[in-house]
Amino acid sequence: MKKILLKIKEFLKKYATKQVLSVLGIIVLAVALVFGGIGIYNYGKTAYLKPYQEKYKVEYPEGILEEMCDAYGKDTSTKGRIEIPDAGAKINVSSIIQNNSAFLENGAYIEKKQHFTAIRLADRKADIESLYSTADLFLKASQEIKLTTLFEKESFRVVAAYYINTNPEDDRGYVFPYNFCGNMKEKDFEFFEDAINHKTLYKTDYEFSYDDYFLSVSAPSDFMKDFRFVILCVKNGKSGFEKSETAKPNDKIFFPQVWYDANNEDNPYKFTGKWQPK
Repeated sequence: MKKILLKIKEFLKKYATKQVLSVLGIIVLAVALVFGGIGIYNYGKTAYLKPYQEKYKVEYPEGILEEMCDAYGKDTSTKGRIEIPDAGAKINVSSIIQNNSAFLENGAYIEKKQHFTAIRLADRKADIESLYSTADLFLKASQEIKLTTLFEKESFRVVAAYYINTNPEDDRGYVFPYNFCGNMKEKDFEFFEDAINHKTLYKTDYEFSYDDYFLSVSAPSDFMKDFRFVILCVKNGKSGFEKSETAKPNDKIFFPQVWYDANNEDNPYKFTGKWQPK
């Protein structure tokens, strides 16, 4: 009886050890495959960057679109590209002021979701004024502005257009915050909506919503000295781009004070408060 028990014990010891080793081997192999797979996957995600890194000798942010790699390699202040289809213009957007480019207004971060973003066109390479300064021109235009950040493509719809002074002396010490960037409180948004409805050159079928995301694009203008032309755009949602089919001229435009002075007219809005978002 003792001999039988001894043989059973030796058998279990022998094959149990082999089983444990087999299980350990399988675990080691699985771990190697997992980490090897992760390495291959990560390499596959970044392999497209290698020729650009070798060409420009810069570090690229993770997830950058390949179409933005050349622009970023040449100038690491590049934050994206704005496209105005009607003008046939594609302009790189910089984080710093450049004379031959477009650049983000102070406080704008297009790689993050902001309620309001603003881009300043440094010159008339894209003449948005000739495209959107009247209701008729607006209806003829595509009404779409495309923005490519370093990481994704976005589409915006033009919903309003207006002129703005940049010299405070031209409007009783005030410049409307056309280039505001960041998040706006709902009460402030109501003031903003009211102001745009009075400043816009024409009324479209767009209805303002606090939940929308806005992009303002401004360009130099000869309308009056130190004035800029501004288009207000709304980010297109999941339903896609929908062009406005109606637009009517605004017959009660709230111009800066200098316009009334130049035209010998009384400013009906002269007692309006100098609103600034908080």
